[in-house]
Amino acid sequence: MPETVVPVSRERLLSMMTAYKSTYLLRAALELKVFDSLAKGPADPDDVAAMLRTNPRGTRMLLRALAAAGLLRAEGEQFSLVDGAEELLVSTSPQYCGGIIQVAAGDAEWDTMRDLAGAVRHGGTLLETDAESPGYPYWVDFATHLTFAVRPSAEFVAEQILPWAASRESLDVLDIGCGHGLLGFTLAKGDPRATVTCLDWPEVLAVAETYADQLGVADRVRYLPGNAFDVLPDAQYDVILLGNFLFQFSARRCAELVRRLAARLRPGGRLVIVSFTTGDQPPEREFHAAMLNLLMLAWTSTGELHSTTVYRNMLAGAGLTGLETHDRPGLPLRYIAGHRA
Repeated sequence: MPETVVPVSRERLLSMMTAYKSTYLLRAALELKVFDSLAKGPADPDDVAAMLRTNPRGTRMLLRALAAAGLLRAEGEQFSLVDGAEELLVSTSPQYCGGIIQVAAGDAEWDTMRDLAGAVRHGGTLLETDAESPGYPYWVDFATHLTFAVRPSAEFVAEQILPWAASRESLDVLDIGCGHGLLGFTLAKGDPRATVTCLDWPEVLAVAETYADQLGVADRVRYLPGNAFDVLPDAQYDVILLGNFLFQFSARRCAELVRRLAARLRPGGRLVIVSFTTGDQPPEREFHAAMLNLLMLAWTSTGELHSTTVYRNMLAGAGLTGLETHDRPGLPLRYIAGHRA
């Protein structure tokens, strides 16, 4: 038995069976802004209830549960923030991470995964309106609430592209399914010549626009609303980005899109896939990828995480050469690119 495989035990099973309780506890505390109420110092349940306009009994029970989970400190009836909470869980902090719960444990995912067994029986989504549908609300949350890996991943991608781009006459970027847009915007911030065309649903592009403003690149960004399979600009680009996009679709459909995109590269241009992958390591080392794969099963018709090998074959099948694969310890994404000769 590989050393990384943990034997099944009663304790481990109980931990898995009850893990969702920690999630709903944190969700409630963030929604009510419990941590904000304690930012100025310790308080008792009645004081917190008055600040939050909640029921005193319910507030007392919630505070004790948060203390039991190690998210608050309890001294008698006085509750206070533990180390790290003011930085990460108080909504006015520049490092606030609470919004990520809308992505990591939002209503759309909770409701969808309630019948995972049904999706397995069916072999795909049971939803009438799934994640591929226009207006699916999750994608606005995904673009709005940046997960811990977003900015480091955008910087990692820029490190692969910008040195190469320095010798080119232009750096026109097309970002397919851009979401928050930070992959393209980080390139634009690093190279004043760069222009970025963002393609996504209109409501998602509205969120991306706010990040372009924050990074000071808004004057070099164009927004193209629509579905990448139906709406592609006729222009040619130096870089085309596919960031966490292709695993929403079957390998066959992805390969067709990659072939169409490869034709829109300028000579020497790069088509870059930035994605979670699966099948590159033993399953016990790909837990988060495996969980994301189940989500694709439950809320898309044919979505599935693909391996690095499958992505490289897509790029080669589109006639691209000089294939590259890069990763970085601590980042969950891989960078896979091909060049147009």
